[in-house]
Amino acid sequence: MDGPNTRWCSAPGCMMNIKIMKRHFFRFPKERDRWLDWIKACDRMDLMVFGPEYANLFYRLCHLHFRVEMFRNIEGKIYLSKEAVPSIFLKPLQTGNNTSLTLFQPISFVNIFLKPQSRNKNLSTDLSSEVKMQSIKSEERSTSDVQCIEETYMDTLTPSTSSRIFLKQDCNNTDVIDLTSMDFPIPSTPTIPSKTISVCATQNGDRTPKRRYWNISTQTPEAWIYVDSFFQEKRQMEKSEIRADSLVVKRRKTFHADKERDHINLDEFKTACVNLLPHNSALLVSACINACEKSKTKKSFEDKQFALELFFMASDAYRSYRPLCLLPTVRQLWRHIRNWDMPPGLNDNVFNALRLKIKSLTSQERYCSLCVNEMRLKPHLFYNLSRDRIIGFHNTGTEKRRTLTRKVIVIMACSLIGDWKQPIAYYFHGGTCRTDILKDLIFQAIIKLKSIGATVYALTTSTSPTFLRLSQLLEISVECPSFLINDVKVLYIFDVTRLMRVTRNVFKTHELYFREKRASWMDIELFFRRDSQMRLPLAPKLSVGHLEPNKCQKVDTKYAIQVFSSSIAAGLSTHIASGELPMETVGTMEFIHHFDQLFDILNSSTSKSNTKNFGQAFTGNLQEMNFLQQTLDFFKSIKIVDRNGVCVKSIKCFDRWQMTINAIIQLWNVLKEHQVLFLCTKKLNHEAIERIFRSIRRQSGNRVKPTPILFTRAFKNLVSKHLLEHSSGGDSAVNGRKMLKRIASKSFSVSTLAEVSHRAQVVLNVPATNYRNIDLRLPEKSAFKRVCEFLLNECLRVHVNCDVCIAYAAKENNSSNKDASNSFNLYISSLEGTFMRNFEKLSIEENLGAQMLQLAQETNYKPPCSDFPVAFLVKLFLRMRIYFTLLRHNKICKEPRSSFNVVEL
Repeated sequence: MDGPNTRWCSAPGCMMNIKIMKRHFFRFPKERDRWLDWIKACDRMDLMVFGPEYANLFYRLCHLHFRVEMFRNIEGKIYLSKEAVPSIFLKPLQTGNNTSLTLFQPISFVNIFLKPQSRNKNLSTDLSSEVKMQSIKSEERSTSDVQCIEETYMDTLTPSTSSRIFLKQDCNNTDVIDLTSMDFPIPSTPTIPSKTISVCATQNGDRTPKRRYWNISTQTPEAWIYVDSFFQEKRQMEKSEIRADSLVVKRRKTFHADKERDHINLDEFKTACVNLLPHNSALLVSACINACEKSKTKKSFEDKQFALELFFMASDAYRSYRPLCLLPTVRQLWRHIRNWDMPPGLNDNVFNALRLKIKSLTSQERYCSLCVNEMRLKPHLFYNLSRDRIIGFHNTGTEKRRTLTRKVIVIMACSLIGDWKQPIAYYFHGGTCRTDILKDLIFQAIIKLKSIGATVYALTTSTSPTFLRLSQLLEISVECPSFLINDVKVLYIFDVTRLMRVTRNVFKTHELYFREKRASWMDIELFFRRDSQMRLPLAPKLSVGHLEPNKCQKVDTKYAIQVFSSSIAAGLSTHIASGELPMETVGTMEFIHHFDQLFDILNSSTSKSNTKNFGQAFTGNLQEMNFLQQTLDFFKSIKIVDRNGVCVKSIKCFDRWQMTINAIIQLWNVLKEHQVLFLCTKKLNHEAIERIFRSIRRQSGNRVKPTPILFTRAFKNLVSKHLLEHSSGGDSAVNGRKMLKRIASKSFSVSTLAEVSHRAQVVLNVPATNYRNIDLRLPEKSAFKRVCEFLLNECLRVHVNCDVCIAYAAKENNSSNKDASNSFNLYISSLEGTFMRNFEKLSIEENLGAQMLQLAQETNYKPPCSDFPVAFLVKLFLRMRIYFTLLRHNKICKEPRSSFNVVEL
């Protein structure tokens, strides 16, 4: 509408002769024809030399020069119609024989407001009926009525009155509301001259004050002053306004009748939709109406699962139709997934949601690989109050031990053709996981994925000792790099990035001989010294970190990949040709060049053409197959020799390269049978799961080894994030129609069962206390006495205004010889014995707090009065005892000792 910097009307004499507090400015149009009409109407022919573009940027006209019918009020904002032309301007007036020109305001400036064209969709039927009644009354008015606008000027010193009366034309337009019919007077002070506006109407049948909603412009200065004061005090007046008793009674009487009438109208509308619209469209309209009529109750678990299914069908269409059917937002869906209980093992909620996601994918997008890797954790125990369990013990979902967690195994499913990837499970173990248990966990995950529609064709692991033992258990070899699960062949693949790091480490400490050639790390060091002295180095990325990597650089894949790069191979070839390096360096150059091409073909990520020979996705063409076969022969010819000249046969890294290459060739043969055109081999690496580990460390405060509870929270966030990162496969329009049909066929039934919150099920839930601030670094008797005093004081804070309990507390705190029948300290000592006998045995079980509470309640205690909070006392004691036990144990685990693997009490 108006520009951000221009606040000046370009009409002659407008800003100097018309004083008004609020103006709306409009730009000159860019269209040349409309621009010519504007400058002719406002007598600004001097703008012809500038043109429409310049006038649109720097010149404006205020709203006072346009008639009311030219405005459009849309949601409280004022717009001009496309045909609007300014037509109201100040005209000179000659009075008598006086030749001076006096500017006067024409009579077309009337006291009116524009009603907004679109209002809130939840307007009541009474408002519409009121508008109808006003229009009827306006039509019944006589055309001979004359409205008198009297302007009276009052002054306390010299009272004088001047009035002007204008004849107003008849107007039956319901869009015009008389501003002068005020609901409340404008405040004024008696000592300051004020101007009051009064209206005399010949007919006013309805004298009941009614609220009017005014959103827009008036054409008189007096009205605009009133509008400013009205909108500034609008909210305060709405809060303090009290409706008349007659209107309240009338509203109560007509409420049920209006509701029944609306229900009848909706039924008639549904019937008309069934008769006039197609079947699916009619069902959709009916479903939207039913959803809007449904009361705003908390959605059940089934409703949120249904919303997830719709989101996975077509995420873009879901965001469009969500307000119509009152579906949960994407943020609410994220919270819904985030609130799931995800203990170690396979989770039914995760697989049910993944089933809905896979259901909307094509058959080729359901082919996936399984990535398995492990991550180090810091030993730490944490009592989860809402779930009533201790997190931090060895837990594989089926087996629990009191061994502290030091590692976690994460399983992630990655699509081979599509773009989805999803972490599905994790397992806590104490550092060394048994191979047979790991095999069973992987087999269960593959079978579970098969049951929800995802077919696993490949298993990718690292080269850590745990997974090397797993490959031996599965009998993986160079000739047969696969195993069977329910008659489905699964290919075993080692992570290519990890193999590159292992090859770099072997290359640093050994010499490699192949085809009467030698590859040595000393050649790379010599090349680096020569190349770093050149003005324009041939390998600018090569640094000391590549030759002598530290602890962090050893596990960073890029340092190993940059050593085996084409730039270093080209630099070696250049130095050999120039005679700066000996001819024996040719073996090192060929070795590096071969691994550069091999990494390109096993780490492809795009189907587009690339400058490199094998930079695009794997398609199984003749060139790629010949290169892989040559690579297999190349690895078979490699001999590893240590610095003493002894051949080493225990290093099997090149055998694992051969297993991986054969597995990828066989995987491509399987996918080719399903009409797959290409394969991005980068999806077979551990890049996705390594990104998961980096995100978990970042969410845990950039800790290298996060605690189990921090890992659990971050894992739940990542599960919800990957589930909702969905791009629908196939045609989006078809998926949108499927979603609409699904909405139409769904009956929006209101769940009568209230969803139970986890917070309401907390067993050891007590009011907030400061028991964590108690310092127990005291002798045993003093610490026990301090704990008893704290518990008794907390009970008195809950149980107030009881003289008996106050006297009991004073007696317990001051007396040294206590009666065994009602001794508070003796009762706490009995609770301590119960805790010591049972906590270690129950620490790894579910519902720990509930079981401990049941055992503690069996201890007899005679309270001083019947209202003494014994239940609160027991819960608070258990909360304190669990907290201090785990706190002491976590401090012990910080010491560099490995003997504290079991909870010590």
